[in-house]
Amino acid sequence: MFKIKAIMQTANKAMEETLDEIDLNITQLNRLICAAATVITEEINGTGEYKLETQRSKTPPWVRRIQESINDIRKELSTFVEIKGGNRKTQNIKRTRLLKKYNTEKKENLDRVIEEFKQKVSAKTERLSRYRKRQNQYYQNKLFRTDCK
Repeated sequence: MFKIKAIMQTANKAMEETLDEIDLNITQLNRLICAAATVITEEINGTGEYKLETQRSKTPPWVRRIQESINDIRKELSTFVEIKGGNRKTQNIKRTRLLKKYNTEKKENLDRVIEEFKQKVSAKTERLSRYRKRQNQYYQNKLFRTDCK
């Protein structure tokens, strides 16, 4: 915050000196003020304390939601595969929580849950690819309508 004030004070002093020396009309004054504002903005952005625009994510929210659900399902699927393989590295708390959540005390139920998870992952990835194909089709149709020769 102090750097911003220092930059503003320096710019104000420079503007006063310039305005005292030269007699300007409205257009020249407007150009001088715009140039000073541009320089101040570049200085502030260079210090990294103030950013005019926030960065938006490139992916739409619905894609992020589907990808997050796919990642969650894959995480639980890999835990179940480790449990089925007899890997003891899986934390006991996580293991018991998942077994209770999906009611999988028996080996047959474990196989069923693993198969369901695999099908869920494939269904969601297929849904995502269908959405992307449809989005691409809309984009191409829009280009065709606007750029016809």
